[in-house]
Amino acid sequence: MRVQHLYDEAQVISGEGRKEFEEYLYWIVRESDIDIRIIFVKDTGPKSIEELALDKVHQLRVGGRNREERGVLLLFDLKDKRLRIEIGYGLEAYFPDAFVSYLIHDHVRAFFSSDNYVLGLRLLLRLLHHRIREAVLGNEFDPTVVQAIRHHKFLSGGAGASARITASDKEAGLLRGALNETRQEHFSAQPSPEALYKKYLEWLIAQEFIPRLDIFTAESQDFLAGLPMTKAYFHYILMLEYGKQYRIDARGNVALLYFIDSPFACPHFLRKGENGWQLDMLAAVRNTTNRYGDVFVWDYRGVDDVYTKTFADKLVRIKGYIRIVGGDNRRLPLRADPRGGDQGTGE
Repeated sequence: MRVQHLYDEAQVISGEGRKEFEEYLYWIVRESDIDIRIIFVKDTGPKSIEELALDKVHQLRVGGRNREERGVLLLFDLKDKRLRIEIGYGLEAYFPDAFVSYLIHDHVRAFFSSDNYVLGLRLLLRLLHHRIREAVLGNEFDPTVVQAIRHHKFLSGGAGASARITASDKEAGLLRGALNETRQEHFSAQPSPEALYKKYLEWLIAQEFIPRLDIFTAESQDFLAGLPMTKAYFHYILMLEYGKQYRIDARGNVALLYFIDSPFACPHFLRKGENGWQLDMLAAVRNTTNRYGDVFVWDYRGVDDVYTKTFADKLVRIKGYIRIVGGDNRRLPLRADPRGGDQGTGE
């Protein structure tokens, strides 16, 4: 019998949404043996949010299936717009103060104050899941990505932390930046793939969602314009890619950018147009897909497009997945799988 992970006492998520989150949280347990519980309450009653969170941890035995206390509790109080995060002792190395503080003070304000609970929770879990995967491979949390997001030093919030979310928070809601001549010129097509990727990272850090920029192909601009973009999604991509080492293989008018010290970030596809190099975001969506519950977190699925044909010699099959030769193809050790996950280069 599966353990329940989402407790929607405030009834803010539909039945179908609850089913989706339960399934995702189940696979996180299968991957890492980490027990994440999420609780929405209308109010905390006579108790403080800190007291209620501790009560829930003991009542639900969060992370209590073993002695390692590998549990995380997210308690959201709708009345006072507050979030409390409790981290089990067995996971303090996974979720250091800087990361917990970031979730509380940056991500939560950017999402939950806009009342977009489903989207906010989905991205919050992605951030947690990515941090778990990094920790499983022995990678420490890099606070410089938070510094890039905030443009100043992070503030430690402790292994357990909480914050009030107010409607006046400027970070709330969807991003939509205004296009002007200065921005268009600054984020124009670039003379090299390397310069283009640096501009893309700069675009993410700026956190102004302007899709109609020439760093993207025309088809990518149309695709991006239809997305509900938020700061937290920008943060999620930065967590995946910021500070990571990569290589670029340019052949004629197309290029492939792949990461060599992270098995989690999907590759980028670049194309040279009349005005210079541009990112083909639509190709990334078509040619890669995310996975969970297995040894790899993304899979190449391109078939007959220009990138797949040009870089056919860069593709290799490993454990039923298509990955990139020379990229970081370390396999994620599955804690629930007694066989573990031996490491491979794919070369």
